[in-house]
Amino acid sequence: MSAIDHVRGLAEAIGPRGSTGPGERAAADYAFDVLEHIGLGPSMETFRSGRSAWAPFSLLFGCVIAGCLLFWFVGRIGAIVALGMSIAALASALVEMRFRANPLRWLLPKGRSQNVWAAIGATEAAGEQVVLVAHLDTHRTPLVFSTDGWVRLFERLVPIGLGCVVLLILLFALGIPLTWPSLKFAAIAPLGVALGIFALTLQAEFTPYTAGANDNASGVGVVLRLAERLAAEPLRHTSVHVVLTGCEEVGCYGADAFLGAHQHELARAAWLSIDTVGTKDACPTYLKQERFLATTKSDPRLLALADAVAEGHPELGARPVEMGGAYTEGAIGAKYGLRVLTFGSRNRAGLLSEWHRPTDTVANVSEATIEATEAFVWELLVDLDRAAARA
Repeated sequence: MSAIDHVRGLAEAIGPRGSTGPGERAAADYAFDVLEHIGLGPSMETFRSGRSAWAPFSLLFGCVIAGCLLFWFVGRIGAIVALGMSIAALASALVEMRFRANPLRWLLPKGRSQNVWAAIGATEAAGEQVVLVAHLDTHRTPLVFSTDGWVRLFERLVPIGLGCVVLLILLFALGIPLTWPSLKFAAIAPLGVALGIFALTLQAEFTPYTAGANDNASGVGVVLRLAERLAAEPLRHTSVHVVLTGCEEVGCYGADAFLGAHQHELARAAWLSIDTVGTKDACPTYLKQERFLATTKSDPRLLALADAVAEGHPELGARPVEMGGAYTEGAIGAKYGLRVLTFGSRNRAGLLSEWHRPTDTVANVSEATIEATEAFVWELLVDLDRAAARA
């Protein structure tokens, strides 16, 4: 089967694949069956995950809003409670953005999810290890992703909102020793921003899940197709783990669970994340770095190899880019000390097709971009294997 066949199987036959939901489980069963059919003897491992990408931040801004009410109407004790509650919520949200355990994760509802993986050994002594990873789940379709303009606005609102939280915390702290009415007046503007972002995060929770043809049936399709090629043509000096994860969209729980269980087997493996590679009127891209609170830089050696492949195969049109304000599972590979490189796709405006929208359907993905990404990653794997042979 081709990669686009897998995209159709996931986005059309299965459809929306919300994190911890039945669609995500059906996608895991699909991936398991494909890997089993090509003789790789896959495994399925379950884990517990949060169910929402938005709930931690709804809780953060909800705590700050409640803190403002206490600050205004309960006097000094209210300011003390507001200060403690808001600091705890902000600290937890910042830790959440680093994909680590925190009180917000403990408080919010959980569900069961699963990863599917298989190993493909080298035909000779393995001097290199690679993990090919793509996520199975899809996102909701909130207002803030409904148009390119909304996406740009929300990218600006997030740091502004966090800045307003910090400002309110300072006002709460000043309100403990001081009782100036001007402090309460000063809280009105940042509270207005907090209310707006709180409303947007709540709105997201009531939207349907996307079918996710581009994000990320396209990446899964490429990984499954590469698994089929590797099963038929194993690399000589490179062992490969193929991993299809759950719950990327709510904080990369699946990738984290996989590496938490298998880090000892992977040491300093190359962690190649393939995510949203079917953008229309676009070319394959690979990340030099991504930034989501912290910055995750790609491995210099992998970047150099990718540059060489791009130069040697100009017909693929691959190019390096940087990404800010969002994350990929590359951040989890870096968290565990693996060598990271993430593949995606961008159009000429630097955007993704139909990102987190109801229109992320098979009709709106580019088979040519998906095939070019598959070819690009394959050439990179071959070059990695040659380098391992020389080492």
